[in-house]
Parts: sequence; structure tokens; C-alpha cells
Amino acid sequence: MWLAVTLLVVLGHAVPANPYLEQARARYEALHFSEAVELLELAEQVPSSTRAQHLDILELRARCELAEGRRQEAEATYERMLMLDPRAEPPADLSPKILETFQAVKARLFPAGYVALKQLPAAEGLVRAEVVDPWRRVDAVVLHWRGPRDADWRPLRARPDAECCVFQLPGGGPGPVRWYVEAQGPEGTGLTRLGAPEAPQEWTRGMASASAPGTEAQDGGVTESLVAPVPPPGAGPGDVHGDRRASTTPRLRRTLGWVSLGVAVAAGVGGTWLQVRSGESHDAASRAEWAGDSRRHSERARTQAGWATGLFIGGGAAALGGGYLLTW
Repeated sequence: MWLAVTLLVVLGHAVPANPYLEQARARYEALHFSEAVELLELAEQVPSSTRAQHLDILELRARCELAEGRRQEAEATYERMLMLDPRAEPPADLSPKILETFQAVKARLFPAGYVALKQLPAAEGLVRAEVVDPWRRVDAVVLHWRGPRDADWRPLRARPDAECCVFQLPGGGPGPVRWYVEAQGPEGTGLTRLGAPEAPQEWTRGMASASAPGTEAQDGGVTESLVAPVPPPGAGPGDVHGDRRASTTPRLRRTLGWVSLGVAVAAGVGGTWLQVRSGESHDAASRAEWAGDSRRHSERARTQAGWATGLFIGGGAAALGGGYLLTW
């Protein structure tokens, strides 16, 4: 199991950086803005890009579009950037024209001081709240809860750094647990709520556990235990509840797991090779003297980037499936 986990970690760290983003930065610094936009279009197709890289891609693209006088397109790009992360900000040392455009888009999407809490789907006994805080006013998110015999509200606090706070509702006895969530400012002032003290939401523990087996509440969050549930007497390997039988033998699961990880490695290598070839084709298109040759190389670059995207997605799915089979 530990070998599988180690391999997954190595695969995760072996994912290459987005080369198109770095090339686009170089073209932007050289004032070749249209070429930078073409590279950024390819950069958006790389599935291994992180959320931070996607934000960088959109921010740099908006700058290029503004440099070419295409303000309407730049505003649309900034809208995409803010929908991906309402707290995103361009570098503060950019020109006033760029900062003014960004702030105009932000003010159009989110009124001054806008704060919102959105309840997300969660397992029984859990409360997940998304924090939408474009103007960075929220200092803490507090879940207030009260059991059937409690007279006062009890708080569970979380910081909104990840923009999604997860709470596990306490209370193991009969009767409903009442709760509401409040986003608070630096002075503890309430900014917005999910529910309210006078109209709280209710949760009653059902027959099933409030959280998945092997999880426990800790300071309002949920952490997974390293101790697996013990099967009841008479249950077979991998049968936690006694009335469910494993669909495959452990040996077959291990074999399929290693095959899946092998496929993931092969897909990662192939995707990386195609990604490099796509960059070379794009460079060839830039150097081509004839328009026909340039178009041919550009089409080849897009095709290679598309295949690389497919291989990265398939490889990621195979790695997850292989890790699951080996740790099951």
C-alpha cells in the first residue's frame, strides 16, 4: 500500500510545469502580445495545470488583450478569472490602465463589500459552506450550534483560507441539532449568514453514522482516521458490513492496480512528449516564412496539444483507479 501511495505522490510531483505559460510570459516581455495570446490558448488546454496556473493564464491574457487595445475581450477574460476565484487580484505594480479595467469588472460583478455564504452538498452530519469574499472582508467563519437541551449557542470557528469551510455537527443524543453559519469581519461583526438564531437549520441524527467510518471531528473540521473499521465475525476480506462480498480477489485487485499505474506512467510519458512536440511545432509556425507552412505547423501544434490533454486525463484516471485498487 505504501509503495502505491509513494508512486502516486511521485507521479503528482513529476507533472511538468505548463510550458506554454512560460513561453507566453517570454513573448509578453518581448512585446509580442498576439503570439502570447496564442500560447495562452494552448496553456489553457493543459490538464495538469493547477488552479493558480489557470489564474495566471487568464491574468496574463487580459494584459495582452489590453495591450492590443481589445478592452472588451480583456474584460471578458477578467470575468472568467473572477468567477474562478472572486478573491483574485492582479499584481499591484501594473499600469493604472490595467488596474482600472480589472476594478471596473470586479465592481460590476460584485457590489462593494459583497460577501456571500453558499451551502454545498455534504454527507450526513456535515456542513460545507463556500465563502464568496471578493473584497476580503471575512476574518472567520463560525458555525453556531445548539443541542436539544442546550440554552446557549456553541461556536465552532474556521478560517476561510480555502474558501470552503467544513464543519461536523456535534451531538450524539436524540433530538435535533440546530445550527447556523456566520461570516464575521475582523472585529467579530456579522457580515452574512446561512440561517439565523431565530430561524436556524435543523439536523437530526439518523440510524446511520453522521460521518463515514473512520472519521472524527476535530476543531470543527473532519480528519480521517488511519485505523480501518474492523469487519464483523464471519465477514470476508474487504467486507466491512458482513452483507457485502468483494467482487474481486485481493490478488486480482493488486494485479489490476499495478496495470493501471503502469498505464498511468505510460500516458504521462506520452502526454509529456506530445506536449513538448506541440511546443516545437508552435515554434516552427512562428519561424515559417510562408503562410501555408505556418498554418500547417499551427494545426499540428493544436492536434498534439489535444492528444496530450487526452493522455493526461486518461493517465490521471488510471493513477487514481490503480491507487484505489491497491489500497482497497
